[in-house]
Amino acid sequence: MPAFDQCHDQVVRALQKEGWRLEKSPAKLSLPPRLIYVDLLMSRGNNGIQKRIALVEVKCFPDEDSTTRDLYTAIGQYLIYRAMITELDIGLDLYLSIPVQIYQTIFDKAVERVVAESHIKLIIVDLVAERVEKWLH
Repeated sequence: MPAFDQCHDQVVRALQKEGWRLEKSPAKLSLPPRLIYVDLLMSRGNNGIQKRIALVEVKCFPDEDSTTRDLYTAIGQYLIYRAMITELDIGLDLYLSIPVQIYQTIFDKAVERVVAESHIKLIIVDLVAERVEKWLH
């Protein structure tokens, strides 16, 4: 099983502050021959409100010297995971969680265009405050 990114727990706490509950970490999905582990399976809703379930892939971008490579990897990983989720027909939304500092520094117009055109759903997290800053759908 792959290791979690170093900001995994901070992202979980940020989502919990928004009312999400951690159901499983990691969530294992299989579409032979491929087996993947999405970092978080989260749920939200109770008291008669329809339950919402989402998968979240957490990326921390810990090495300032490799943020571009890490960005390419994160986007490619997200797209493959989303394709598998679609093929498995499990009806769950997939989000890519990234630190607010990364969003502010490396998400230029070109990256924003790729995110928009590829319909990548983002969760922007302040890791220090352990707070969700923004949801981008």
